[in-house]
Amino acid sequence: MRYIEENDLKKQFWKNYGYSKNILAHQFECLARSGGVDLLTVEKVTDKDGSNHIEFVSFEFKLDDIKKAFAQAYANMEFSHKSFVVVPSDKEKIIADRYSDFLKENPSIGCISVEFEGRWKIFH
Repeated sequence: MRYIEENDLKKQFWKNYGYSKNILAHQFECLARSGGVDLLTVEKVTDKDGSNHIEFVSFEFKLDDIKKAFAQAYANMEFSHKSFVVVPSDKEKIIADRYSDFLKENPSIGCISVEFEGRWKIFH
């Protein structure tokens, strides 16, 4: 099976990720930049020393236009601590082949793949 609409990808991802107890707030279609951000979360992060801090994390969901997703994720770094491109799991090889250098140069940008059944993983 594969995703037909981007909104289905968002729903499957959020079904699992949205349960994280560290998420303090979230907004889909956030107007944080021109064109909007697909999802922006405010998350409590616990440091190794036990202290806490807040991070803004942005997510761009794409079925096909991966190049645009990376451009959006890069633009989101203006206000995010971390920025993720979220894609269906069948796009992992394309990203590994074409964007590994970009991801090495931009360590605060990552990729998450979502299987049709809803399981997700950070793969880069």
